[in-house]
Amino acid sequence: MNKLTCIILLLLFTNQGCKDNNLNNQDFFTPIQVYLNINLSLPSYAPLTIPQGFVYEPGGNRGIIIYRTIYNEYVAFDRTCPNNPSEACSYISMDSTSSFYRCGQYDPYWKGCCNSKFDPATGTPIEGAARRALKQYFVRQEGNILFITNIQ
Repeated sequence: MNKLTCIILLLLFTNQGCKDNNLNNQDFFTPIQVYLNINLSLPSYAPLTIPQGFVYEPGGNRGIIIYRTIYNEYVAFDRTCPNNPSEACSYISMDSTSSFYRCGQYDPYWKGCCNSKFDPATGTPIEGAARRALKQYFVRQEGNILFITNIQ
């Protein structure tokens, strides 16, 4: 009887752990096709010619932020904050120092939402309520063209 009870409890706890893990790996963003071509030669993309430069583009769920890292690599993230993606204020904006992303918008002054902060090169949370990283898109460079997609 004790062996049977132990086996049942072990199966219950193992199954519960798998359920939690699946919830943590869910993609809670609305699935949207993303395919952008960015011509770095155009004046509107001049900020991307220098490290820590960024631009906002339409697309994704609430827009896309494209950033050039200090290592001269390009990254692209959805502008929806993963903390409360359904909140109307849940936008990601670059901080005025260009050292991190923040949850909120400048309109024309700063209006914070959850005020979480994220690393601009990796999208990982560094401060605030957010516990998940930003949704990242794939970036491929061919010459002066950046291709940003949600499919590798």
